[in-house]
Amino acid sequence: MFQRTFFLNHFPWRVSTPQRGESSQRRGSVGASLWLGSALWLMAYGGLGVLLWREGVARWGMLHTFLLVSSIVLGVAVGLGWWKTLAQKPHFGGRWKPLNQEQLMALSPSEFEAYVAERLFVRRGFRVINVRDTKDGGVDVLVTDRLGQKAIVQCKRYRNSTVGASVVRDLYGTMMHEGAVYGYLVTSGPISEEARRWAAGKPMQLIDGKQLVELSKK
Repeated sequence: MFQRTFFLNHFPWRVSTPQRGESSQRRGSVGASLWLGSALWLMAYGGLGVLLWREGVARWGMLHTFLLVSSIVLGVAVGLGWWKTLAQKPHFGGRWKPLNQEQLMALSPSEFEAYVAERLFVRRGFRVINVRDTKDGGVDVLVTDRLGQKAIVQCKRYRNSTVGASVVRDLYGTMMHEGAVYGYLVTSGPISEEARRWAAGKPMQLIDGKQLVELSKK
């Protein structure tokens, strides 16, 4: 099941790339909800503050309690909403065009991750989260398929290095730790034969620079 579900050359469903308008509508809806929630929180919090300033704690009543509870609930909900939104990098609005191998090597590591996420996964209908660079724990991109199964992607933007077996072993260990059913290692450079032999038979796909160029065109 792993390869049939996640392997880039074989898709179990008809690829459906989100239209730019639909994506913008979803982002707009989420943003509007967060701004509305923030405004309501400010009203509840500010209203409670005004009542306490005018009447003091001695005249605490039902309205005070309602505003207090509302400000707490809204504050938690809105705070989590903003955190979830800001924790994900803004990305994948059709920014990247296919690049050749020389252009790939000129990208920064963060740009390379964004390119891989968009060109290989978003365009093929996967749900994607690009993990923050400082807290990725060996995971650069999280990918979820239509069945809810999770894969992890590790990106290596190398200019003059070859990906060896140790990198692949680390990725496999991260897969086990994260509970992912599949793993991708994507690099701008070459991958050693030892690394490919080690990955053989495991739920992993290794994509070197030349393969990335070709897959990005599809």
